[in-house]
Amino acid sequence: MTTIPDNDNPTSLDARARRLHADALATVSPRTLARLRDARRNATTPAPSRTRAPLGPWLAGGALAAGLALAVLMLPGVMPAPDRAAPSAPAVAALPAVDSTDDPAGPLQEDPGFYLWLDSVDATALAME
Repeated sequence: MTTIPDNDNPTSLDARARRLHADALATVSPRTLARLRDARRNATTPAPSRTRAPLGPWLAGGALAAGLALAVLMLPGVMPAPDRAAPSAPAVAALPAVDSTDDPAGPLQEDPGFYLWLDSVDATALAME
């Protein structure tokens, strides 16, 4: 006949667990116990803190390099002069000059057909779009 353990009684449960633990420890090899002790010790010791390298020197070096590059580009003789930058100047001079005071609708206003079109249905439909 088997005995049923009394799980409601905390002292009997605790005593039974201690007895089972002692039996288990008796069957574990000393080498395994040493590895378990080392693993427990490594798990409880705090890990060394990893500090991040400061970014200040890198940022300062980058700003210095950008400043030097800008200074080199601003030196006279490095950048092309504005008069040498436009090799197709004669092509630009061939375009007719446009007076900014001229009204672009001026020629249309002198045409009587413009006023007829303005009064037509097409102009009203175009304005509604």
